[in-house]
Amino acid sequence: MNWLRFLIKVSFICNICYLAGFIIRMLDNTETWEHIAKHIMVLGGLVAAPLNILVILLAVIFLLARKVRFTDIHPVIFILNVIILLLQLELFL
Repeated sequence: MNWLRFLIKVSFICNICYLAGFIIRMLDNTETWEHIAKHIMVLGGLVAAPLNILVILLAVIFLLARKVRFTDIHPVIFILNVIILLLQLELFL
């Protein structure tokens, strides 16, 4: 299940971009960060939430089916992804 570990890591990177984009949007001086925000918002705004939902669902399904162990999927990164997903869902609703 190396591909699941890879997807969890990619999802975490997208979630970091989401948080960075959220912080940049909250700042008043966005003109100085505009060149960075354009690149961050692609990963953070478009890819992060759908990829995060997909990866968490896949991981939970494989965990319940006992195809993988919890220690094999980077538990800390997985838990951080779940926390960030809750934040994303709260901001979308």
